[in-house]
Amino acid sequence: MGRFSQAWMLLLAVLMAAAWSCVRPDSVEQYVGAEQREPNGLYHYSIDMSDSLATYDITLYSRIDAGKQRMAATRDFPLTVTWTAPSGRRFRETVYFGIHEGSEGSNFYSNQYRKPYRTGLVPLEAGVWDMAVQVNSGNEVPGFRGLGVICKKNLRDGTR
Repeated sequence: MGRFSQAWMLLLAVLMAAAWSCVRPDSVEQYVGAEQREPNGLYHYSIDMSDSLATYDITLYSRIDAGKQRMAATRDFPLTVTWTAPSGRRFRETVYFGIHEGSEGSNFYSNQYRKPYRTGLVPLEAGVWDMAVQVNSGNEVPGFRGLGVICKKNLRDGTR
């Protein structure tokens, strides 16, 4: 191969790599630490559900740093989730964050949780939704470090 064809192949490889790097990820994570929540206690997330031909899986995750005795005394706690559609319409529900159903990783002091919130969600409106979550424990959950959201996009044919 001559220098010209080698340079052409290199240019083609660079262009293909650049095009591949522009593909949107199928999963987006957002985390808000307990110290970063709003003064009223809300955790806010922007959830992009712009693809009207897709479904979405929403998962909540957190870490609680508390010893086994404190965790045993802590109850599953409710979360009030408020969704605001791109048009401004609001939807609200209460779900429970089960901490005694098992954690994904734990040691003597720290417990990590990943809990499915909604699977196969089809939004009523395509666009960017606002998700606000209020932890309703009555008191602070001991050792609660924050709350994260994972939004995974699925094509309707079941592929990801």
